[in-house]
Amino acid sequence: MSGDIWLWVAAGALAAAAALFVLRPLARAGMSALPAALLAAAPAALAFALYLWIGRPDLPDMPLGERALESAQQEELLALASRLEAHLEASPEDARGWRVLAAAWRGLGRTRETAEALARAVQAEGGSDTAPAGLLADYGEALVTASDGMVTPEALAAFRAALGQETGHPKAWHYLALERLQAGDEEAAFALWRGLEASAKPDAPWLGAVRNRVEQLSRSLGPAAADVAPATPAGTSPDR
Repeated sequence: MSGDIWLWVAAGALAAAAALFVLRPLARAGMSALPAALLAAAPAALAFALYLWIGRPDLPDMPLGERALESAQQEELLALASRLEAHLEASPEDARGWRVLAAAWRGLGRTRETAEALARAVQAEGGSDTAPAGLLADYGEALVTASDGMVTPEALAAFRAALGQETGHPKAWHYLALERLQAGDEEAAFALWRGLEASAKPDAPWLGAVRNRVEQLSRSLGPAAADVAPATPAGTSPDR
């Protein structure tokens, strides 16, 4: 089996393992009457869901730890991760393989291993100067999750590198604001989140989360909030 085919098979298997994770919130929300046939067909229907879902740049406020799998499939997923590790030991330059492995560790809630796999993916892409913005932002997010939600200097460097590749990358922008908030600079965080809000398309799926941040800081800053202009990571006014 070629490397590319193996990776797509692995991605499909990861998505199958994730099926219960995707459906369980529906059942908990009162949809307990889901037909058994639907539950049985879900892994096939979601065959590539996990591969497409990993590292989405339109989810700036969803820590990786919140996406961990909660299913009886964990042993199978761990076995698949072991096979991926063996594949990558022979092909360490396979950036996509490292990202799939990171998705496996993420599904298992293994935050340190997730960050390590994404670090290897960045390395396989030639480092932070050439790696795609989405990968760099995912790596930074993994570091944040592994540090209990704190934006560490290493994570901040990854987000800045992502913004160097794509100046308006929403996930990196969001975490830049979070870092300012954690440093105690509420005005800078408020300006960045206001800028991210202003730059968003009306149907951006993460816009509601950003607006919540803006509203919280507006209340915290009080009247002074009116004097804080929206800002981009580069320190300029955002374009609507």
